[in-house]
Amino acid sequence: MLRSMMMVGLLCTAVATTGVATGPVTNQGDWQKVRNSPLGRLISGNVGRLLVLRSELNITPEQRQKIRAVIMEHRTEIAATVKEVRAKRVALRNAVLSGKADEAAIRTAAHELGEAVADAAVKAAHLRNDLAPILTSEQRAKIKEFLEQRDNAIDSFLEKASQK
Repeated sequence: MLRSMMMVGLLCTAVATTGVATGPVTNQGDWQKVRNSPLGRLISGNVGRLLVLRSELNITPEQRQKIRAVIMEHRTEIAATVKEVRAKRVALRNAVLSGKADEAAIRTAAHELGEAVADAAVKAAHLRNDLAPILTSEQRAKIKEFLEQRDNAIDSFLEKASQK
């Protein structure tokens, strides 16, 4: 669940960044351009791999119930963490887009976002430790493989982007 929320955040950030870089998306033709861009293909590929992973994990009803219980137990903490990261990300974006190029303000906002991300990572590690025992070793291996594929796709994207 947390990974899904993080993926949605990544997707929203990427789409927002694409909008900033290419201008507003105003019609269906613009959406097609975004989807066919290298970044759009990267995002689509990651979402596709995530959907395949979800089906391949074959989570049992018992596992689903246990996972849900852990998530519900931590939901207020998860929501607060996501809100904090989002607020810091928005603050950084606003500092960058303010038109003032105030280096100190941008660096402060970036540092605060980094701290919020660090806090979220620690909380995610604790949550992972609660969730991992619910999954089988095969399911955990599939998640690891998914993460490796995602990292390889991003590395490939970055390699191609740096050659142009």
